[in-house]
This record gives sequence, structure tokens and C-alpha cells, in this order.
Amino acid sequence: MRPLVSRLRASAWLGLQIESNWTDPFLFTAYAITHPLATALILAGMYWAVGGTAQGADTFRGLYLGSAFHNYVVMVLAGMGWMIVEEREEFETLKYVYTSPIGMFNYLAGRSLVKLALATLSTVLTLAVGWFLVGLRWDWGAVHWLPLVAALGLGVVATVSLGFFVAGFALVMPRAAFTLNDGIAVALYLLCGVIFPVDLLPRVLQWVALALPFTWWYEALRRFLLGHGSSTLLNAWSEGALMGWLFATTLVFSVAAHLAYLALERRARQLGRLDQTTLF
Repeated sequence: MRPLVSRLRASAWLGLQIESNWTDPFLFTAYAITHPLATALILAGMYWAVGGTAQGADTFRGLYLGSAFHNYVVMVLAGMGWMIVEEREEFETLKYVYTSPIGMFNYLAGRSLVKLALATLSTVLTLAVGWFLVGLRWDWGAVHWLPLVAALGLGVVATVSLGFFVAGFALVMPRAAFTLNDGIAVALYLLCGVIFPVDLLPRVLQWVALALPFTWWYEALRRFLLGHGSSTLLNAWSEGALMGWLFATTLVFSVAAHLAYLALERRARQLGRLDQTTLF
């Protein structure tokens, strides 16, 4: 365990340097704070424009909460895919990382820790803006803390697992990685009940959504924090059943994503694409 922890710590330290070396610490901190704040206010303004009023509305609370926690998917999933693009296209160091003692898997895992930290900061700030500036409220005494923390942990596992799959795909398909990273995050935003309930999806897409852990994740977060979900279809499930499906889909999804990453990494090595650039 000691070598593993050392490798993860080194990768995380390098990831922090890469994330923050474009400016001084004060400006980087200001950017890390103002970006989620601006996103939260834009979201509230959009809802006010089409809904008339947002304060106290159950629909808005569900939409806002889902969008806040979707920061994990956007920053971690897309970020892990862009790690491959940066190392291969901008720095041209991917082949050196691959042959280093750390290895690609540990390198990606370590750098994902920085993405998780930034996503956590973004989510907390978004929720704070919702509470103090937008009028988003919930009863702290009614929050189910233990299942909420468990659900959050399972969602993070699913997000990082999908991030590995995106990184593996980026290894095999260099040019397609430019659009895949953000494309998957947007697809999950529309498919998994972030912006509107899965009830509104066509029947085929509903089955797809229910097979993804993120659908159960967003619903669990809403139910354990706000006291209610946003989907009539998922309201029929008890809290225990909701957590059971979240755990089951996360487990299957994580194992499948891990195996897919290993297969894609092996395929990229066979095709000689670890150092292939596309003049991006």
C-alpha cells in the first residue's frame, strides 16, 4: 500500500501544479470560486425566465440540486479525458508517463483526486449560492445524513469509473476525444434526470436511463437532502430499494468501465497511438 499511496500522492501533486500553474494562487482561487457562482446564477436566471418564479418551487429545487452535483460528472469525467489530450497533444509526454513506474492507471487515479477536490468545491459553492442568494431552502433536520453520504460516495465511484472509460477511449481515438469528453457529460445531463425527470423521456431511453447509476444517484441525493425526488417513475421505489439499485448499477458499471479501460489501453498500445498527435 505504501508504494501505491506514494504514487497517488505524486500524481495528485502534479495534477495540482498543472491545474494552477497558468496563474498566481490568488487569481486561481478567485477563478475556482467565481466559476461555480456564475454558473449557479445563470441557472437560476434561466429558470426565472421560463418559470416566472423559482423560490420555494419543488421543481426548481430538484433541478438546482441535480445541476450542482452534476459538477462532479463535468469536472471529473471530462477532466480525465482531457488529461490524455493534454499529455499527448500539448505536452507530448504521454509515452513517458505510460512507461514510468507510476503507470497510466495510477497516474489517472491520482490526478482524478484533484478533479474531485475542485468538483467538491464547485458543488459546495453552488449549493451555498442557492441557499443565500437564490432562495433555495431545505430542512436540515430532515436530512438523512448516513444514506446521503453513502449515495454521494457511490456516485463519485461511478463518476471516476466512467472517467477511466473516457480516458481509455481517448487513448484509442485521439481526434474523437476532443468532442467525446464534453459530449458524454451533456448526454448524462439530459438522460439521467438532471434538468428534467426521466418520466419525460421516450420509453426506450427510460430503460437506458434506469440502467445508469447516475439516474439513481441524482434521485437519491434529492430524496435524502430535500425529502422528495423529481421523478414520478422513481417515487414508487422505497429508499432502501433506491440505494440497492444505486449500489448494484454502480458495481456493475464500475467493473465494466475498469475492464473496458484496460482493454482500450491495451488496444492503444497495439495500434501505436500512445504518442500519436493530431496537431490539435
